[in-house]
Amino acid sequence: MSGPRNSPPVPQSARPALADDIPKAPGHALGIDAWYLTAVDFRTGERRWRTLTGTGPAYDNNWAPITIGPDGTAYAGVFNGIVAVRDTP
Repeated sequence: MSGPRNSPPVPQSARPALADDIPKAPGHALGIDAWYLTAVDFRTGERRWRTLTGTGPAYDNNWAPITIGPDGTAYAGVFNGIVAVRDTP
């Protein structure tokens, strides 16, 4: 990154090491395709949290990237359009 910054850089050791993915829940008893935004600890591979983004093939993101907006909202393109996941106040 070049140019002026509004805030000092965060040391690598202080940054959360999470990777995001939207995997389908395996083997649902009713055969429902349930899709989740999932945070995985990059260092350990352990799932840190997940939230349901939708059910059915329309919510498959087909390996589309997940983008984090300036307000922390996670956006992912899915067959049905765009899914936005954000914290609730």
